[in-house]
Amino acid sequence: MTIQPPSGVIFDLEGTLVDFQWKITEAVAEVKGKIKEWEWTTPLADIRDYAQLFNTGIRIAPGAEEKARFLDLINEIYDTYDKDALTRWRPQPGVDPLLKHLSEKQVPLAVCSNVGRKAMQGILALLGWEKIFRTVITRDDVVFLKPETEGLLKTAGILGLALSSIIFIGDSRTDFLTAREAGCSVIIVARGENTRKELEPLHPNYLFSSMDECRTVLFPEKT
Repeated sequence: MTIQPPSGVIFDLEGTLVDFQWKITEAVAEVKGKIKEWEWTTPLADIRDYAQLFNTGIRIAPGAEEKARFLDLINEIYDTYDKDALTRWRPQPGVDPLLKHLSEKQVPLAVCSNVGRKAMQGILALLGWEKIFRTVITRDDVVFLKPETEGLLKTAGILGLALSSIIFIGDSRTDFLTAREAGCSVIIVARGENTRKELEPLHPNYLFSSMDECRTVLFPEKT
């Protein structure tokens, strides 16, 4: 499928704009260790995905008090792992030239990520990207994490663009599922959370091995 030049581009952060450093297994294990004695959390015991753990916990919490307690705990732990990843994040190869080119073309740019606000602000400042993105949606700005579409819908709304005119660029199965459900085109660059072999059966609009390939598709006149 050929993607038309976008009205806007929304990026995932970790594994997409920066390399993948988040310790998912450790974070999930820590959360489940803390909540294993809570009576209502038994259905969470077999969950391995950090976003699914977050979203499911919110959904099954039996009341407002239990939900608030769960959110306080999981956000505190996830913030710790965000902070740890921040110490190692580096831009993915080809990201800076792509962002520069998109900015020069005056394409509205945004970020929609499951990373928390503190780490997001930290990495944008560290890499000098604070003024590149018109809006940034983080874990702290939504109720449910990707692959729920809430964050992507909110990002597109702030940009004032229809999702059908936007391209979402991510690195994972989660990003693909989010874009598919939201109804926007998706480019997956297999340099992050999931391998190319894991991603191929999903058949995203494009599946690339580098950010440089995104530019050739989005703006073929520049190749």
